[in-house]
Amino acid sequence: MATPGHTAQDITTLVDTAEGLVACTHLWWSEDGPDQDPLAEDQATLERSRAALLALEPVLIVPGHGAPFRPDQVRR
Repeated sequence: MATPGHTAQDITTLVDTAEGLVACTHLWWSEDGPDQDPLAEDQATLERSRAALLALEPVLIVPGHGAPFRPDQVRR
């Protein structure tokens, strides 16, 4: 799915597993942040992309940098 913000071309790979939806994405660097992506081309668009992804209710997020984490651990 297209998830622009960090760059205009960013995508998130979605995988349907037995446990639920897993999202491999660069919308977050890691579970610990940063909340504001210092390299984002468009922070407002990134935040909209984050919201759209979270609306799909993934069970796990695999960020661009760092260990996978559950969406309930995401700072909104």
